[in-house]
Amino acid sequence: MEDLNRLDRISIHGINVLGHHGVEEAERKVGHRLVIDVDLFLDLAPAARDDDIRRTVNYEAVCNLVEEITAEEEFLLIESLADEIAAKVLERFAPEAVTVMVKKFNLPIATGVHSVGVEVTRYLRK
Repeated sequence: MEDLNRLDRISIHGINVLGHHGVEEAERKVGHRLVIDVDLFLDLAPAARDDDIRRTVNYEAVCNLVEEITAEEEFLLIESLADEIAAKVLERFAPEAVTVMVKKFNLPIATGVHSVGVEVTRYLRK
């Protein structure tokens, strides 16, 4: 496993999307508000040195990918959604690692629960 503390980080937090994910069919039909955070771990020195966007990851492209996956795919578990986002971020942008947090709100479970969340960290296979 890579030591993430030695890497730079791009943090994109609070991507608000409507997702149709859940164990219950009604959850998938109605949908839920999700908030997704993505942290990409990579060496940002070349981009900083050259002041060149081509040497980093475009934040808007990451947000668009997250929105696309959330809208077009359907999962029973937010664990699966987080894993799919992580896999596609690694594939498309090739950071050394990525952490994805998916938070789900307005749950049909015990009263007083504000949200539930799942966080996964995945590493680029070299």
